[in-house]
Amino acid sequence: MLLAPLLDDDADMVTCTRFGKPEFMPEMPGIKRWGNRMMCHLINRICWNSDYTDVSCGFRAYSRRTAMRLTLFGDFTYTQETFIDLLGKGVHIVEVPLKVRGVREHGDSRVANNLWRYGTRSFSIIVRAARDVRPLEFFGGIGLLLVLLGLLCGAFVFGWWLHTGGTSPFRSLVTGSAAFLVLGFLLGVLALVADMLGRQRVLLERVLLELRSAPSDRGASPNGD
Repeated sequence: MLLAPLLDDDADMVTCTRFGKPEFMPEMPGIKRWGNRMMCHLINRICWNSDYTDVSCGFRAYSRRTAMRLTLFGDFTYTQETFIDLLGKGVHIVEVPLKVRGVREHGDSRVANNLWRYGTRSFSIIVRAARDVRPLEFFGGIGLLLVLLGLLCGAFVFGWWLHTGGTSPFRSLVTGSAAFLVLGFLLGVLALVADMLGRQRVLLERVLLELRSAPSDRGASPNGD
């Protein structure tokens, strides 16, 4: 059932969703269910407002070309990073509702045996993946926030000056406003540079994909036999 969309050429990657149907809902601790829901909201927001219901299940299937397009850097878990990387490349991902175990019957998970550790390390991987896939929005968003803070501080002090004729006791906000504006401007420039480098990364990944897709010449004789 998981392979059907791939075999029908309706998807490039198929992933199992444990929460797609009420009758397939697995038994798991409430904190774990809440964590999965929050992780889905985060990934969906990063991935152009998609609507996936389970981004943490590792029961997946890939087409050959999709598997070759994967570029992962996380050394802890791959599940969320895969969504960010492949959706950023325009890969069509389909969810299939399936019934799977919500809790291990034997042994402990190597990855999710500590929810706090899993959450913090996964979040670090997600932030870096979002930075690499959407550098303009990542750095530009932070820069825009700083500019807005600088403008708000400056507007408040200016309004206070018009009302009282002085800046005391908010004189420090003048320096803060200038600092926020300068940092916001610098992050805006960084966003443009990061976006340019991101385009170079896309080109390099396309070249790497063609190299991976090319038939191997190993073992061929000099005469081509």
